[in-house]
Amino acid sequence: MSRSIVWQIVLGAILVVLALPHVRALYFGSGLRWQYILIFSFVLSCLLTPFCRLLALRLNILDRPDWRKIHAQPTPLMGGVSIYLAFSMSLLINGIFLPGMKALLLGVTLVFLVGLIDDIKPLPALLKLILQVLISLLVILWGDIQFTFFYTSDWAPFVNIPLTVLWMVGLTNAMNFFDGIDGLAAAISMTTALFLGIIAFKTFQPALGWIAVALIGTCAGFMPYNFRFGSPALLFMGDAGSTFLGFTLAGLAVMGEWSTTSHFVSLSAPLLIFGIPIFDMIYVNLSRIKNRQAKNFLELLSCTNKDHLHHRLLSLGFARKETVFIIATMSACLGVSALIIMNQKALEALLGLFQALLILALIVLLMLKGRERIPAEGDRRTFRRRREDR
Repeated sequence: MSRSIVWQIVLGAILVVLALPHVRALYFGSGLRWQYILIFSFVLSCLLTPFCRLLALRLNILDRPDWRKIHAQPTPLMGGVSIYLAFSMSLLINGIFLPGMKALLLGVTLVFLVGLIDDIKPLPALLKLILQVLISLLVILWGDIQFTFFYTSDWAPFVNIPLTVLWMVGLTNAMNFFDGIDGLAAAISMTTALFLGIIAFKTFQPALGWIAVALIGTCAGFMPYNFRFGSPALLFMGDAGSTFLGFTLAGLAVMGEWSTTSHFVSLSAPLLIFGIPIFDMIYVNLSRIKNRQAKNFLELLSCTNKDHLHHRLLSLGFARKETVFIIATMSACLGVSALIIMNQKALEALLGLFQALLILALIVLLMLKGRERIPAEGDRRTFRRRREDR
């Protein structure tokens, strides 16, 4: 019997034990519900991921190499299915839902399905954007969840709702942009969920904390198959996984109150925690406009290039695993800043934001330096061959 089969049997046995009512009651009664969700989501993700890989191979759902991709071999794409299933089942077994959580779960399911269809047969970029906007509006209006930038005024919803849609759609695609190196999107998602979860528990929002814990466990269970030292990934999460993670984390941020001292701090904390994806999305799009790679919105929407933060770090000579570690560390630094300001007032929060801006300034220098070494159109094939051994 092979080692992988033995491992799957062990995982299955652990999952059966965790599903026993008295085991679940023991964890819940001991105040360790978060630990139960973490273990359950991790084990279930580990168990489901190999089966999703085999299914993708059988159905020929593969991510095939091209000039803008780093991997050298066709790779199965259905890792997002295991991530979605493990996350959803972890929340169902927990059995506690906030008023707006059902709307969010419906939204993330629809985003996941759109991403899965796109993995099987690529959809036009404009169609995906329209669907994401409609799904965001469904979650906001049905779940009655939105960022509150302005209060009381009659025109407040006409500002709050569009900005919340921009937040959710923007972060959904920002996380998709980071799905370019083995383990990067999962690492950023775990880091983001970690700090959202910590603040949720510290501000007495346990249900939001449990959602964050489920995401951490799910991504951690996926990582051994996607982030492998010395070997390429066995499968990718695909758009189904990356957009699902981005939309879920964005929705989680909208649902929470992230400070007990200041509304300004409550809005600032998510900006810091999501700082790296937000910065990369804004910087890359402005760069493409400045360099005339896109002349209008539709061209910008469909523009693809090796100009994201991870591409530029690779061009500076960092290996892929080093790049993942660097970006995850940057994200953690901004998350720590969010923890520092959460119990502060507006002035202290501004100092925390200033510190974050200094970190982002260093990233800008890396982006500019990396841009100098990104190869021209004719050198793309050479560049890919040079990076395949990393």
